[in-house]
Amino acid sequence: MITAAQYAITSTPTKVAASTTGHKTVHVHPAANTKIYVGGTNAVTSTTGYLVDKGVGHDDIYLGPGDELWAVCAVGQTETLTCEYIVTGK
Repeated sequence: MITAAQYAITSTPTKVAASTTGHKTVHVHPAANTKIYVGGTNAVTSTTGYLVDKGVGHDDIYLGPGDELWAVCAVGQTETLTCEYIVTGK
């Protein structure tokens, strides 16, 4: 089953994919040109996270069982992030 959601990402880390018992593929797509950074914990920052940028295109992120995905923008920025994911195994 494919699940989709939109999140308002700010400088406060936001959980965009909760942990599951199976593997998960997360397709992330920023709405505008603000840079978003993702990581595996709520400690993600704009300096420690993996850059997700609309100019680069859509990103697929693969998560293992128990992994989460968190997103954040730089201070003073806000962005809408669409995430679509599917759990591929248990």
